[in-house]
Amino acid sequence: MSRKGFTLIELLVVIAIIAILAAILFPVFAQAKEAAKKTQCVSNTKQTALAAIMYAGDYDDVLPRHDNNGSCVYGESPCQWPDWGDMRPPGNVAANYDQGASAMYWGAIEPYHKNGQIAICPTLGKTAWSSLIPIWNTVSGNPVPVGGYQVNLERYYNNVLGQMAINMLLVDYGDPYTGGTGWVNNRPGAAKGRFAAVNRPAETILFVSESTWDWGTSISSNLGNGAVWPSYPNTSCDSYWAEGWTRYPHNGKRGSYTGAHYPNGPTLNPNLQGTAVFSFTDGHVKAMKYSQAEKCVALPAGETWAIHNTTYPTYYPYWVPEK
Repeated sequence: MSRKGFTLIELLVVIAIIAILAAILFPVFAQAKEAAKKTQCVSNTKQTALAAIMYAGDYDDVLPRHDNNGSCVYGESPCQWPDWGDMRPPGNVAANYDQGASAMYWGAIEPYHKNGQIAICPTLGKTAWSSLIPIWNTVSGNPVPVGGYQVNLERYYNNVLGQMAINMLLVDYGDPYTGGTGWVNNRPGAAKGRFAAVNRPAETILFVSESTWDWGTSISSNLGNGAVWPSYPNTSCDSYWAEGWTRYPHNGKRGSYTGAHYPNGPTLNPNLQGTAVFSFTDGHVKAMKYSQAEKCVALPAGETWAIHNTTYPTYYPYWVPEK
């Protein structure tokens, strides 16, 4: 008994159907994967926020200061590394600093979250420390750590410049460019980490996920920033150095950009026009679009906000806690 095979036309029809289904389903799969990454990031950011809130609960409702153990920036003598961006570890614990690192902001709250991996959101992924540390002076302008890259210090590196960054305008910080008494600490009414001074807990950013140190090497190496402020260069609002290094990687524009500290950085940045995940001082978490998170609005008539020795009648409502 003879057996009939498929004709060429039948095979072509089947192939065409498969191609059509693939064209329909592959974008759906990609969207589902991206949604899963965002969900994981929301969970990580939530855990980070709760850790910081628990820390504050044990310390009179005050959050850690930025550079919490980088005392050089506060003029303490003898001072101790690290400072913000300075990856040199304290000499007395350099060899085993991965065993209970308490460096910087992330390390200060580590006893409350006990999992350094929650600082990393899937869209950015792990920081490429092995390639960054050898060129650290070029990337940051800070000294290259003695001995270069050490794998057992990666936990320490992550604490100094983590991707899960604190809102700089919320906490206490001694600005090294003005002898430790700079624009953050000396703002009129600055919260300095005190929850009692936050007027709108449900609307004030606590942590920003997926921040980066700059728009150049940091983007390709997934280097975090540790602390951030508004990045939108709005001429009606304060715009310190034009950009605050907050990355908006989800569904953002694609392109190319090199350099840092340029007023048009947010426009040209490859991943800035999408969304990012934020936690707030009341503990809730949500993703916000760049245009929402960085919006600049007018203060009530007669009210002003001062920073960098300049007074503004407008402000960033999600970032400034004292208004």
